[in-house]
Amino acid sequence: MATPKLATLTGIDVVVRNMDLFSKRQSMRASRALKLGAVHVERKSLEIVPVDSGNLKGSWRITNVGGTGFKTVLRIGYIGVEYSIYVHEDEIKRHGKEYNVHYAAQIAAGLTHSRGEKQQAKFLEKPLRDERRAFLKIVYRELKI
Repeated sequence: MATPKLATLTGIDVVVRNMDLFSKRQSMRASRALKLGAVHVERKSLEIVPVDSGNLKGSWRITNVGGTGFKTVLRIGYIGVEYSIYVHEDEIKRHGKEYNVHYAAQIAAGLTHSRGEKQQAKFLEKPLRDERRAFLKIVYRELKI
């Protein structure tokens, strides 16, 4: 029986160091990827958020509430406007095109102004749900090697 030949492997320390460096870079890219995904959701939400005075629309924020890299935690939404939850949840109240039709006489008389036709309740929930795939594509694209 022949004696097995053993190979000597050198340079593994360099490989491990490079993998660690790659992981750190990917971690920082993960934070950026999440922010880019959040900006995409922001754009979609701002298209449909109801606007009267503009305070609600102007209150959108993307805030890092903790962590970095792969552990980044973002808070997104309409912050600091007390009535935002009521506008978001009230699906009975008229928004958008329905508002314009219902209040056409008051709009014509200059007593109120028309609203964007796409404005609606669930203006944060809907883009989060509808844009999930696009959000994940953005994150994937940013992290792709």
